[in-house]
Amino acid sequence: MKLALIFVTLLIILLPSVTLADTPAQSFGVVPTEVSIDNLPPGEAAEFQLTIRNQEETARVFVLTIFQPPEEDRREGRAEFPDDSWVSFSSQEIPLAAKSEASMNVTVAIPPGQEWAGKDWEIWLGVAAESSEMLVVKFYVRLLVSTRAAAEAKPNPGLVVGIAAAAVFLGYGAYYYLRRKTKSG
Repeated sequence: MKLALIFVTLLIILLPSVTLADTPAQSFGVVPTEVSIDNLPPGEAAEFQLTIRNQEETARVFVLTIFQPPEEDRREGRAEFPDDSWVSFSSQEIPLAAKSEASMNVTVAIPPGQEWAGKDWEIWLGVAAESSEMLVVKFYVRLLVSTRAAAEAKPNPGLVVGIAAAAVFLGYGAYYYLRRKTKSG
């Protein structure tokens, strides 16, 4: 009985390491791992660069995707990004030679509209090497986007003084006109 227990324990300990040893390591990196775009006015776009590093001895093709993270994985106070099509890559696939890196542009374009003002969203950009293997490593870049709050109407002191002066001038003119009319008639 003790021998069987020791055998099962050794299998449990060694089996995962044998499985991992047979799996080729994905050796690549993505920089930056988090991008924050603040005060983006609705109707405008922001652009940043994403760099992928292939540290393997083999050429690889890297595929980029967009992923809506579940609510529990988003940062506190961040809502789901309204539309994946607002984020675009200069290319969905990047072929990289062994031991090389490449940068690509990512554009975030918020459509015009006050309904998009003053919002805080989160979406993730996925990067993975194209592979026929069952185990695929995927890196996610956290993209945090905040839009500028709607412009509040602030009183213009010059305009207020101008309107007040015009009202006084028109009031005095009307008074003078009516007074003259009643005297002559």
